Amino acid sequence: MANGFVGVSAVFVFFGLALASPLVAVVAWGLSQRRDRFQPALGTVAAGSVGLLAAVATALALFVGPSVGLVFAAVVIGAVLVLAVFPVLIGRQLLDRWTLLGADEALGYATLGWPVAMVASAVVFVAPGGFGSTDVTALDGAAGAVAWLTLAVVATLGPAVAGLSFYHVVERYA
Repeated sequence: MANGFVGVSAVFVFFGLALASPLVAVVAWGLSQRRDRFQPALGTVAAGSVGLLAAVATALALFVGPSVGLVFAAVVIGAVLVLAVFPVLIGRQLLDRWTLLGADEALGYATLGWPVAMVASAVVFVAPGGFGSTDVTALDGAAGAVAWLTLAVVATLGPAVAGLSFYHVVERYA
């Protein structure tokens, strides 16, 4: 497992995002049913999530130490950009190209595919040894390179692939 506060924080944030991603996607989808567009609904959920994470970072800064809160905030910002924002935006772009969906509908399908990608990447993360044993952070050499590359591909392209699957299911049975 990852050593040190930054490594432990990164793993905690990674699994936190994997656990929170279905809730974020479902709440955004539910809000979008009351509106004409998905993007404002996702923006509302993202703003609420940012507020929650800022409150956690502030609590850590107040009760543990300012440097702990700052490091946690930096890890969260980096993880959210790498594991949420970029994959969903890449998924939206790919779905816009692969399907007849508009940009807003493609964003909706990419967001619904994001939890699938996060859970799959969590499985890839712990695959080398399972929970309580080695994970991809303990691998080195060729095995480590393959594991990290697989993790990056699943996390980055997963929302597009899962979103495309959801799109085909909806088109077939709708």
